[in-house]
Amino acid sequence: MWSAGITMLALGLWAGTTFHAKRSALIAPEGDVNPNKNIAVATSNIELLQNENPKPYVFAQSLPLTGPAAHLGRSYSRGIDAALREINQAGGINGRPVKIWRLDDKYEPNLTIDNTALFTKQPEVLGLFGYVGTPTTKAILNQAIKARLPIIAPMTGASALRQPQQVNLVHYRSSYAQEANRIINHLINDGYVRIAIAYQNDAYGKDVLTSLRTALQRHGLEPASSVPLPRNSTRIRAAAISLYQSDPDALVVISTSQTMSAVVSRLHRMGSHPQLMTISFIGTKALFDDLPQSASYGIGVTQVVPFPWDRRQPDVKRYQKVLQKQSDQPDFDFVSLEGFLATEWLINALKNLGPQLNRASLVKELKRTSPIQNGQGTRNVDLVFLGSGPWEP
Repeated sequence: MWSAGITMLALGLWAGTTFHAKRSALIAPEGDVNPNKNIAVATSNIELLQNENPKPYVFAQSLPLTGPAAHLGRSYSRGIDAALREINQAGGINGRPVKIWRLDDKYEPNLTIDNTALFTKQPEVLGLFGYVGTPTTKAILNQAIKARLPIIAPMTGASALRQPQQVNLVHYRSSYAQEANRIINHLINDGYVRIAIAYQNDAYGKDVLTSLRTALQRHGLEPASSVPLPRNSTRIRAAAISLYQSDPDALVVISTSQTMSAVVSRLHRMGSHPQLMTISFIGTKALFDDLPQSASYGIGVTQVVPFPWDRRQPDVKRYQKVLQKQSDQPDFDFVSLEGFLATEWLINALKNLGPQLNRASLVKELKRTSPIQNGQGTRNVDLVFLGSGPWEP
């Protein structure tokens, strides 16, 4: 199964080159961490962290570890944990380890609210780090503000979470508006004008829908259709029929991978084969898993971190080296690379502040060193396609 011929083509905007990566490299099973090299960095039990000596720097994280979006939470946390193990093995920061109090929210806002209520009751929590998703992060904004807890490096590019008045929010990743512009500009340049949008019917999908419409309007266009999709569900028959009836030559899907896979599979069965595009939150590896080879070929996905297999990139070389040291079968992907780099950014801020750090000084230092300016990303937005051919850096 892993040796199937499907591959990924990446338009390497990071280095101005083109990459090909074998499907087998992208969807290899996750390797077990070598127990001789593993240091526990995350727990669902805060009491374990409270009883540690020396006292760790504690951050709290709510994310999907089960359910249809679990692949995002697991991959993001895998990158986070790799970076934390590396620093903790080296003695931590100021002699103290950095640990994560992590709870599952299944990508459901009501569970995120419940988890965050627990986090806000513990004064040792320095910040809410690495939340996954727009509806989940948006749901806990008021809780975080009331508790004076910063929200650091959430995995979301939503414009609604990048407003100047949201002073407790500190981002690492580029915005969905940038990803939307990259997609629409590419489609227009390739001659596509009947562009439909299928969007998750919540804060995430509606935010990206607005950005896509704005990008289309810059070219004097409107969506051929815009069809809502359910969150955490594959019940998309009515949506697929609406999309089919609009007869698009290109379709941008904003959802999680299982929902998108259901939409694509049904459209193909109906005889509709538009050019398919989506954004980084989909989880590129999950699409490989969820779609058959024939359906995945040619899908375009924007990315906000470098190509995880290109060791010429210093960030990638460092990421691969750490994962290879910690696992006999390292599993590289875009989402874990993002988690790794965001955690390195956090670690560097902690180092810079010294032993007297607090929540307020941490936010100030993170903003000073953030790759984000005015709510947008300073880094490029890449575009990758599921294609064919051997991996050639």
